[in-house]
Amino acid sequence: MTRWRPFVLERWFARFEHSLAHMLSSSDCAPISARDLLALAGGSADELLDLRLGYTESRGAPALRAALAPWYPGCTADDVLVAGAPQEAILLLLQVCLRKGDRVVVQTPCYQSLRDVAVELGCEVVPWPVRLDGSRAALDVDALPELLGAGTRMLITNAPHNPTGAMPDRAQWDAIAALVRERGVRWFSDEMYRGLARTDQHELPPAASLVPGAISLWGLSKSLNLPGLRLGWLACRDRDLLAAVEQQKDWTSICNNALAEVLAVHALRAAGHLFAQNRALIARNGAAMAAFAARHGDLLAFTGPAAGPVALCQVRRGTATELAERVRTRGDAMLVPSALFGLEDRWLRIGLGRQEFAAALAAFERALA
Repeated sequence: MTRWRPFVLERWFARFEHSLAHMLSSSDCAPISARDLLALAGGSADELLDLRLGYTESRGAPALRAALAPWYPGCTADDVLVAGAPQEAILLLLQVCLRKGDRVVVQTPCYQSLRDVAVELGCEVVPWPVRLDGSRAALDVDALPELLGAGTRMLITNAPHNPTGAMPDRAQWDAIAALVRERGVRWFSDEMYRGLARTDQHELPPAASLVPGAISLWGLSKSLNLPGLRLGWLACRDRDLLAAVEQQKDWTSICNNALAEVLAVHALRAAGHLFAQNRALIARNGAAMAAFAARHGDLLAFTGPAAGPVALCQVRRGTATELAERVRTRGDAMLVPSALFGLEDRWLRIGLGRQEFAAALAAFERALA
């Protein structure tokens, strides 16, 4: 491991997340307590209090992998590997799959590690940009065949998409799957916002179920409301690949948090309730944000996300960084400017998944007064 470049988004959160009163750009959904989770799932605190806190299996607890397998049609518990956190899973997988000089196509803008781990490994990283028209975002699937040219090693996607809120429809998703099968490209699909399409009917099947050798990433941080547990997983029907990732994990966490693995099983039992609650909150906060932007139409333009809890708000005057600084100093609220995602400094990421959004929006209003 060399000393890699700073992770600019995480450094921004480290500076402001725990020192400001209001959060307007959180990418997760409202965190819940262990008590509330156990009540939703019909669990007992005694299970946690009696848990022996020893080392766990490096691939993940058998009970958790068995609970995850039904979420991936065509996969079994042996096709799942649990990591300490989704960020760890990204790092380990890309270290195993990629070598210097490999051509990697990455959907952009993106969470920095989806792009920069490949950069640090010496790969040729080719962006596949989401189309942005003001505050509206859409996938450019027609551009993908040319990007996945000869010698492409991997395609990295994220749907629902952070930070734009874009989401492919089923026909586009199937077209991506057909293309990677035809070209023999390894597909790494970041599905951290699984469960946050507008309805169950709009949910997409996981990549791991569509294409042999494709890898799906999910975890507790976003749609399952448990970011503090730091647990994620990979699903893939290439068991040799998962074995290699497990071996690489010996250099990081080795094994997982025993308490988090038990609570993860309960979170999966309560997933339907959590998804419905999160969708309703996102819709309510999205409507409030749209009304807010309309009141300040000379400065802001906002279109809600197609799926997931985040979307971009266009800043029509000045830069997004300048506006974020104004809201921080005058409103005691944090906003994330688009420059942190490698975009022009013209958008703010808006997070719609928190219960306190109305109070945060009021702080935004005060900062503009």
